[in-house]
Amino acid sequence: MPLTGISQFPRDSLDELDESAREIAGLFIHIATAAAYADRETTGRPGQTDEATQRRVTALTRVAGTVGRALADLGEAVAHAGGLHQVARLPRSSERAKTERSLRTALDDRLDSARRHLHEAGRQLYADTERLTPPRTPRSAQAPSPVPVAPRPATPTATPRTH
Repeated sequence: MPLTGISQFPRDSLDELDESAREIAGLFIHIATAAAYADRETTGRPGQTDEATQRRVTALTRVAGTVGRALADLGEAVAHAGGLHQVARLPRSSERAKTERSLRTALDDRLDSARRHLHEAGRQLYADTERLTPPRTPRSAQAPSPVPVAPRPATPTATPRTH
């Protein structure tokens, strides 16, 4: 998951934040698209309710909300990072140091919150696995292969030689 490699805010981490935001936004889009596709499966067949598909839509939309909160946290982190860049241009003073500490703490809090939301989304996906994927049938319960397989001969057959 994104953000697992960011432990502290280096001066040039806006690039890292940008990359993480793109990854999380992509994850959000993927989950929202999967939920919309599953929802179309249920709404496209009037009169037929597919409980498994409805549970899948519910699970995916719940995870999308959690991932969205991670993305919002990351948006706030970018704002705090911008503040740190702006404060870094000011002359050194006790006020600047206090502001930097405050912004750095706020940035770290937002990154930690984003990480927590991503871990929560992963936990939700794991817990809802049976809702997101169709149940697997045991190998012994699967239908036999429709293509017959001919038995192999026990010994190779010799072809007669002609002179």
